[in-house]
Amino acid sequence: MRDNVTEFEQAGAQVLVVDPHEQWSAKQFLKEIGLGTADVSYPLLLDPTNVVSATYGVAFQMRVHTEISNRPATFVIDRHGVIQYERRGQTFGDRPTVEEMLDVVKKLR
Repeated sequence: MRDNVTEFEQAGAQVLVVDPHEQWSAKQFLKEIGLGTADVSYPLLLDPTNVVSATYGVAFQMRVHTEISNRPATFVIDRHGVIQYERRGQTFGDRPTVEEMLDVVKKLR
């Protein structure tokens, strides 16, 4: 979704990413994929204590290699704070496509 933030904004949505890591780890990941913090054009909420992840029911639900990790999940929350769409991935790569998410967002207008 990183490459499609403008499309979401044009559809009236705000993209927010929750990352369950410490700041140094998130910066290292960006560096590994060739990006810096200036390349991230959407809010990135660091959640190293997994408060947000636990609130949405996705904390510590998946084994990735030898670690227990948070399940990937996507939520669309409307202007009133009501979850209108949720998808809790079954595998690390189980995520909705950009097109699916844009369809969901456009239906909320």
